[in-house]
Amino acid sequence: MKTNGIISDDWIVSYASGALSEAHALVVASHCSYHPTLQQKILDAENIGGMFMENCEPADISNDLFDNLMDRIDEEHQVSETENSDSNLPTPLADYIGKPLDELKWRTMGPGLSQVRLWTGPNDERLWLLKAKGGAKIPTHDHNGLELTLVLQGSYHIDEQCYRPGMIEIADEDTKNHTPIIDDGEDCICLVVTEAPIKIHSLIGRMVQPFIGL
Repeated sequence: MKTNGIISDDWIVSYASGALSEAHALVVASHCSYHPTLQQKILDAENIGGMFMENCEPADISNDLFDNLMDRIDEEHQVSETENSDSNLPTPLADYIGKPLDELKWRTMGPGLSQVRLWTGPNDERLWLLKAKGGAKIPTHDHNGLELTLVLQGSYHIDEQCYRPGMIEIADEDTKNHTPIIDDGEDCICLVVTEAPIKIHSLIGRMVQPFIGL
């Protein structure tokens, strides 16, 4: 699945309606943080959804709903004011991990590659951070499901397409011989969500795959 580095409006609508999983919602929110145009689209979609809700029949709610909601707002406000996050990370991700990247427990995947698992959901959906040294090559692989990759730092390319900070790549079952190559220079750090383990082509890659959890 080829993209120009920007998610489609379908993703925006799904995010605004609350239809995305925790992992997908975080990636979309972090991606939109880089792009004011996408942030406006989210607001527009939420406003349209609000108009539809105004036409719905009112429902009974508990007496303590308002107090619980205010407590949640206070908690989220306190998290956003913490000084543990990296200033160069999108706010949704910085709030989610709550600490600088260099304080996370990075796990070696292979030469020049390391990862941090952030979340595991139903049906083997996984959210993780990938860090790759400049010039590294991701093992050639295919996909068993959807994969979203948001660049946070550095860059990589696939054929003629280059992905830089704030850009997102979407791959799926139709993406064959997927071989991202990290550009020379600083480490490339990405936020990735996968719906199923990838299919690594090399024998060595398949042998170590159970140990690296991808």
